[in-house]
Amino acid sequence: MRFKLPRDRTIASTCGLSICFKKGEFQLVPPDMYAEVIAAGGVSEEEFPEDEAPAPVATPASAAAREEAIFAAYDRLVLRKTRGDFTAGGSPHPAALSKETGWPVDAKERDTTWTKYQSRGE
Repeated sequence: MRFKLPRDRTIASTCGLSICFKKGEFQLVPPDMYAEVIAAGGVSEEEFPEDEAPAPVATPASAAAREEAIFAAYDRLVLRKTRGDFTAGGSPHPAALSKETGWPVDAKERDTTWTKYQSRGE
């Protein structure tokens, strides 16, 4: 299925693929990336058949559950030790964290939870 975005953007998927979108131009997107492209504001060229509609990305309902899921993502990132997952300052990139959690995590939330994550082991 083909999608377009309202601005230029490259979407790198958790499945290892990336697609470069130009504003208003349709790009072919594999089914594994439908949810990620839609979450980034992608509009499909045609309607989804009922059985192919992507599952929405669910975020935890409570703040405590969200924090625990982010901590679990930190555990995975720290164990993986991939250089591109961290900033020069040593904190996880919000994009890498968002890929691990499955929902958007901004820098402010990352900073708050990263400080708590680091201090809980002391």
